[in-house]
Amino acid sequence: MTDTDTRGPRARKAALFLTIVVLAVSAVFGAVLIVVGDQANIAGRAWLTLLLVGAFAGAVALDATVSDGPNRWYLPASTITNAVLVAVGLLKLWNGALQPDDTSDALVWAVQFWRFVGVVVLARLALLLTQVYGLRFVTRATSRVSWIGGVVTLALAWATALVLALPAILPAATWPDWWWRLASATTLVAAVAAVIPLLVRAFEAKPAERGGRSTGPELRSYPPYAFPATGDAVQPLRPGAVPPPQQVGAVPLPPQAGAVPDAPQTYAPQHWAQPAETPLPPHSSVHRQPQQPGAAPPQPGADPQAQLVAAPPASSVPPPTASGFPPPQ
Repeated sequence: MTDTDTRGPRARKAALFLTIVVLAVSAVFGAVLIVVGDQANIAGRAWLTLLLVGAFAGAVALDATVSDGPNRWYLPASTITNAVLVAVGLLKLWNGALQPDDTSDALVWAVQFWRFVGVVVLARLALLLTQVYGLRFVTRATSRVSWIGGVVTLALAWATALVLALPAILPAATWPDWWWRLASATTLVAAVAAVIPLLVRAFEAKPAERGGRSTGPELRSYPPYAFPATGDAVQPLRPGAVPPPQQVGAVPLPPQAGAVPDAPQTYAPQHWAQPAETPLPPHSSVHRQPQQPGAAPPQPGADPQAQLVAAPPASSVPPPTASGFPPPQ
């Protein structure tokens, strides 16, 4: 078993363990807050917690179903991302630290909901970009420049997602002006860095230019013969090639220069000898005279040779006619 084969089951086991831990912690956390919590509308928060945990379990199950790809790390990475999103959702549902005070207001609930959706979109986009760029430009990089561009792009993508997600996760905290300037700068640089590996991949030398294997028409191996279409010229054989057997309706190939045509082969008529007659063994059932209707059964103790019928001589057999069937008697 190779290292790639062993990493798959380990990653699935780690993702399963993390999923069970997150579900258990979420259930205990929600149960404790339902009993001792002093937040408004506890019943609604409990139902939303159940919905959040169910969405997490469904996302993990979906990732486990479609995770049999080249990225073996995707399932545990996606499970960790979803676990962080569950923690952010519980923080907003139960009015945790650095959250708005008036959570009973419908407007505050709506703003919190859309902030949470924005965090989910940022995290999943960063994970999707890691899945695509990590495979195309890091794991399967064809040049050093492509590999460096892929690593820098992924680092800037996650930095941008973190800088933009933190104000949405902790809205009550004080975020200075330089933070938003940093968020704008990282977003711009990450967008430009994401385009650079694509340009490098587009301008890279093709396999034929690098001297490697190519499937283009310039390096394909053609057969040593070709059957031309109607009205086209016959293509001669290549030197040393063996001509194929003639097919029905095929155009015959022209003789090669200096080649001696083969003499036509004649076949003499074959005369097949008649096999000698083999005497029948004693007490044999071959050529036994069939029982005629109304005839007396054979007497017990009679000579069995008397019941045998000799094969007709070859001279008595009439010769076949031109049609291949014997003449009528």
